[in-house]
Amino acid sequence: MPVPRLCALAAALLLGLLLLGLPPATGAGERAGVCPQLPADVNCTKECLSDSDCADYRKCCHAGCGTVCSIPNEKPGSCPNVDLPQLGICQDQCQEDSQCTGPMKCCRNGCGKVSCVTPDP
Repeated sequence: MPVPRLCALAAALLLGLLLLGLPPATGAGERAGVCPQLPADVNCTKECLSDSDCADYRKCCHAGCGTVCSIPNEKPGSCPNVDLPQLGICQDQCQEDSQCTGPMKCCRNGCGKVSCVTPDP
């Protein structure tokens, strides 16, 4: 297969993955999770260049023309199993992990809604 055709095929595959919403493969030093939608930083501040520049489990995320260390939408750990029915707060308290403090994750509770809970390892 000629080199130009191979490059075009690789570019088409990458574009297809991006259009499907699949994340690109993470390289060395990149942390798990997805960056949340962030408001644009009008000053174009570059707080970080990669995830390793950020503390804890935060990721280096784009904010307009700048970058900031941000809590990812998907944090490490998994949601604990919930045996329904159980008592729980019967209203949604979050929509994604980044709305929960610290290592807490946004998970289904015993009421069939979602709450910030301590994840299983």
